[in-house]
Formats: sequence, C-alpha cells, structure tokens
Amino acid sequence: MGIQVTKVDSKLPNVCAIDVKTDESLRIIGVYASDSRSWSWEEISPLITSKCVIFGDFNVDVFQDSNKSEKLLHWADMNSLAPFTPDTPTSLRSDRVIDYALARGVNINVQTYKGRTTSDHLPILSSIPVSIKQNLTDKNVHWKVFSLFSEYTSSFWEKSWDSKSFDDTYADYVKFLFLLSARCTVTFPLNKYRVAIPAELRAFMSTKRFLKPSSSSLHALIDPAGDIIKDHESMCEVAANFYEDFFKEQEVVRPHPYTDTPLTNFDNIDEPIPDVSLDELLEVVHMKRKKKSVDAHGISNFMFNFLSSSNWTFLLNLYNCSFQSSILPRAWKDTRIILLAKKESICSPSATRPISLLDVFQKVGEKLFLTRFQDVLYRRGLLPDNQSGFRDNFRLQTRVILFLEDVYSLMANSAPVCTILIDFRSAFDQLWYTGCIGKLRRLGVPLAYLNWIEAWLCNRRAFIEVNGNRSRWFNIGKGGPQGGILTPCLFIAFHCDMGQFLSGCTSHFFADDLAAIVSGQIGLSYTDQCLDLEKRIKLFLDQLEYYACLSVQPINFTKTVALFSARAIGLPKFDINFDSNNEEKISWVNEFKYLGYWVTPKMGWGTMLKKTMTK
Repeated sequence: MGIQVTKVDSKLPNVCAIDVKTDESLRIIGVYASDSRSWSWEEISPLITSKCVIFGDFNVDVFQDSNKSEKLLHWADMNSLAPFTPDTPTSLRSDRVIDYALARGVNINVQTYKGRTTSDHLPILSSIPVSIKQNLTDKNVHWKVFSLFSEYTSSFWEKSWDSKSFDDTYADYVKFLFLLSARCTVTFPLNKYRVAIPAELRAFMSTKRFLKPSSSSLHALIDPAGDIIKDHESMCEVAANFYEDFFKEQEVVRPHPYTDTPLTNFDNIDEPIPDVSLDELLEVVHMKRKKKSVDAHGISNFMFNFLSSSNWTFLLNLYNCSFQSSILPRAWKDTRIILLAKKESICSPSATRPISLLDVFQKVGEKLFLTRFQDVLYRRGLLPDNQSGFRDNFRLQTRVILFLEDVYSLMANSAPVCTILIDFRSAFDQLWYTGCIGKLRRLGVPLAYLNWIEAWLCNRRAFIEVNGNRSRWFNIGKGGPQGGILTPCLFIAFHCDMGQFLSGCTSHFFADDLAAIVSGQIGLSYTDQCLDLEKRIKLFLDQLEYYACLSVQPINFTKTVALFSARAIGLPKFDINFDSNNEEKISWVNEFKYLGYWVTPKMGWGTMLKKTMTK
C-alpha cells in the first residue's frame, strides 16, 4: 500500500516537516531544540496544522525543568498541543525525559527503545492511528510485446531441450514466461481509468452480486478453538493445517484385494501411450477455455492466445517424453488452492471447497492423456451403462428420465418403493492412489497408462491462497485435484464395479452421485411388501457399506436421505440406518433434489415447476 508524503518547506535550522496524505492530512514535524538554537517556539507555530505531531529532542524535561518547561507548555497550550512522554528516561547521562512528542488532533502513544544505540539518547518509538484509503489498482499486459518476445526466444528453448534434464529446462521455461509477462505488465490506479460503460450500467454491475441467493466468497474462517479468524495470513495457516491433515495418505489394512491379489496377464499389458502430433496439440490448446486465473507459477490459460506457435514444438517434445517415460516435471505437481464457501461465508475449513489451480501446461497434458485413457476404457468396456457422469454421449437428462421410468414401473405394479440418495464424503478428495492403480491393473489397463497416472497422482504438493496471501507448502497423499479434467474420469473408472456389489437394487450413477431404487416383492399384501422392503433396504445398506470400506470411500451419513413412494397413503413405519452408524437414522424426506430436479413421493412435476417459477 503506497502512502504519499510531501516535504514542507522550512527555513528554520534543525526543523523539518512532512505531510502524510491520509483521509485527513497529517503533518509530522521533527525538531532538535538545543540551548543555542537561533529560533523561538513561536516561529514553529505557522507549521502547525489541525492534525499535527511534533517529535524531537526538546532538551526540556516537562516535570523537572520548571522554568524551561513553563515556556514550552505555555506555547503548546496556545497551539492546542498535548505532550506525550515515555515512562522511562531517554537520556543516558541523566534520569531526564527530554525526547517525546507534542500532538494536536490525534492521540498517540510513545515508548523508549530498549535496544542498543550509539547515541547518548535512547530513541523513542511511536504509533499514530490514521485511516488511509487503499489505492485500487489494475494492470494491463502488453500481449503483443509478449508474443514477439516469445517468438524471438523460441529457437533458444528448442536448442535447450534435453530429454535427460527436461525437468530443469521446463522450470526455467515457466519462470521465463512468468517474468516476461510481469515485464510486459503496466499497473495503473483505477481512479484514473475512464470506463466506456455508462454510469447506470456500472452501478448495476456493482450491485448485482447482492441479488444472488448465495455467494461462494469466503470472508473468515473458524479455527478449532471456535474463534473467528479474519486476518488473511492467519486464515491461510488455519486452512493449511486442516487440509494438510485432510490430505494425508489413508492407513489401509494389507493385504488388500485391489493391491495384493494375483495379477492377470492381459493381451494389452504392453500397449504404449500413442504419441502426440503437433496438429493435435494445437487443436487441444485452441479448444481450451482461456481463463485468467493463474496457477502456482503465476501463469494463466489466457496467455495461450499470445504464446507463439513455435513454442509448442518445444512443448510437444515434453508431452511425448512424459508419455513414453512416465516422468512428469516437478512443477506440474505444484498446486495453488483457493477456497470457496459451500454455504456460509464465515465457516470452518471443513465447510469449504478446495479448488485446485493446476499448472496450465500440465492441464494440456491431462487433456491429451484423457482422450487416450478414455479410448482404453471404451475398448475394455469397463464403464457401466448406469454411469452417466463425465462421459461423451451420456446426458444428465437421460439419466433423470431413466431414473423416473424405473420408479414409475415399480409403482405401476403396486409395490412400495424406496429411493435412497447416497452422498459420499469429499468423493474426489478421498481417492486411494495405491488401490486405484492396483484395481485398474487388474481390470486390464496397460502398464504405460498406469505408470503415467501414478506419476501424475503421487508426490504432489500445494499451498492455500486467500486474498493474495499464501500458506506454507504441504504434501497431498490422497484425492485427485478438483479442477483437473482427468480426476472425474479416474474416479468413475475406479468405481466402475460399484453397481455389481449393489445387486439388491436398481442403481443410477452420475459421477459420485448415487440414487438406489429398492422395492418390495410383487404379489404380496401391502403389509408383507413393506416388511420385505425393509429387509431389502437392510441388505442394500450392508452391501454399500462393505463396498465403501473396500474402496476406502467414506459415506456421508448425515446427508444420505431416503424417499418413500407408494400408491397407498402414509409413510413407512420402520427406521433404516447403517450398521456402523446405529445412532443416526437415515431421514425419510418428502422431497429431494436429484441432478438438479426436484423429486417427490408421487414423482410429479408440480414441485419442480413451483420452485422454478419462484426462484
């Protein structure tokens, strides 16, 4: 924060003055008033303003030097100046207090410096409370200059390429791009910026954010002691402490079926990752959304618009070398995490959502690998038809229609139906690295792909950033980065067999959202159907809990709810709960939101239309 200071002309010897530009102008005067001075106190009076502080060696103790102090205090009273003296002597040769301050229009504190000094006087320390308006600034990057320099230096980076030390070369390259963009950046004050948008529209744009029903902005954090932390640096440390513990590697009992069962030699075990062509690379870069959010190294996707195309030849070698050797640059594993509030703007770290801003060039590599990994999953037939999340040619609306049709068909047979909406706790952030690699190996994914995925997942580190303040670095031992396009695909591949464990229900998946439909047996009386439904629900919950334990994917018991649908009037007269959480029952609800659509016991559209109209 810049503070503007101007010097005030003074012809008096040993007297200087400055004006500090705050909300109210503050004048600070420094004096050395020796006994042989050539000026009187009245000559300083023209320098005094309505808000003024005079510091100096007055050579007068206001309590011990009665004659001298009477003249000084009389002049101070005439100019509405109040003395502020330290509690201890300031002279090393006597017990006198001759260094202090006189102030007008402001309340200050003064104390003696206790450290070493080469003078025969102890310096004094003082704090002056002032309010300063923050000068808002913005920046403008000369991207044409950036583009020219990136083109001029592209040949140098091509010559610098070496597959044996590409880690260091890439780190230097990223640092060069950041420094180049910083050198091409001009900062200017916003109050001098003339906006072409009309004043009425600017006023609307500045207030429209208050019209939203909720906001993801984080204003403060609640620490473990229950205190509200608003200081940004302290917020970073509180969040870093929480997420460092949250992302610790799970302790899994071994041997485990995913990691220790005998391997099967599939025919594609030695299949390599196909190389990337320059045309494919440029197409991926062209298709990426050019956002301005920066990664851990200060680079954004927006820079791709101005990065010379000749630079991608150098990067093409990097991607192909990474796919062939399953080695990633260390910089690709550095993550900048920003926190969004899930509900309240003042909350504990557990109620925030960590968004990982990954290395921008690594995200291009993710996209290139994703197309190849999806092709392997398709050829192996690993993804089930009841999983619609993050898959090409699978729509959310189709999943909702299939879900409703299943419920309609069961209700048409006069069977009571229970729909259980399962919520997995921090699903993407709980991904078990070793188990994921081991399970995909036993499902027939080639080794080259598994080695690259393992290199991509392991040895990552991150820091938390809150309003420009950074926390310390901490290691990440589990979970895929939220913000990476590979994480959802890897998650659904890891859980591709979940439906096989849930044989007692009809399951519908959309990424980590699971809706399970359980119905009573057809052909029985309604009472017997409800008893049978209770048994089937119990079996389903046991199967789900077993799979959650096997895959190290914890269930959020508090957010798991159930909906009862039947032609008969009334609610079920039995309670349902998980074995490991007997104290907390699963709530029966009258409505819930499934993939953005409101579902009720009668499976009608009235609630959905009403909520949409009143939104």
